[in-house]
Amino acid sequence: MNGQEKIRAGRPVFCRYRDISREQLNVEFQVHTSWTDGQATALEILQTASERGLAELAFTEHVREDTSWFPEFRDEIRSAARGFDHMSVYVGCETKAMDDDGRLDVSQDVLDGCDIVLGVVHRLPDGRGGYLDFKRLSYEETAGIEFRLSMGMVKNAPIDVLAHPGGMSLRRHGRFPETYFRDLMRATVERRIAIEINSSYLVDMPAFLALCEEVNPFVSIGSDAHRLSELGHCRDQLIELGAGRS
Repeated sequence: MNGQEKIRAGRPVFCRYRDISREQLNVEFQVHTSWTDGQATALEILQTASERGLAELAFTEHVREDTSWFPEFRDEIRSAARGFDHMSVYVGCETKAMDDDGRLDVSQDVLDGCDIVLGVVHRLPDGRGGYLDFKRLSYEETAGIEFRLSMGMVKNAPIDVLAHPGGMSLRRHGRFPETYFRDLMRATVERRIAIEINSSYLVDMPAFLALCEEVNPFVSIGSDAHRLSELGHCRDQLIELGAGRS
């Protein structure tokens, strides 16, 4: 598969890191609206994204297995996007891992309605239907559990993107083992899914980009935007760091 080939027809195009151009950095593939915990409507987001010159945008709302509103959300996005023909607009979801085998907290109906599916670790299941308390876990325990949950999604789950990899460890401990990042990147290459460059979670973007240069995974660009001010932040940071072929 070359850098320009679509992973799945009709979906966003994810390129290998070394192949990505400056133009292909001009995307925002993780955005949240007021349907869940975002601070703006779809129309406000599209207007702001257009003003900032973004070429592609993915609305990736938080969902759970019992989410019932997704068809209405999808219809709203499709309707709002008609006024922005100069942008490619995708409808997707962000769903969390429920076990080490890659089971997701999402229904098949939602998956079938998505252009892009982000798989994430948000909570650490205790194996009994509940969740572990982050405050009772060491850094090593948190990172190890997060790695296993992430690897389960990469190997088995119907996702397009492993989003904010290492995010729970980064948020709570400010670090995630380089060996885990490398192993996850290699596994995503084997599965031909993207790993997210996420400006909201990564505490050392240059180090992560160095690993991307080494492993050359498929990558997705996401700011995890919940506010209008955050749209395009990951793109801007990558350009500032000199990423992308000119």
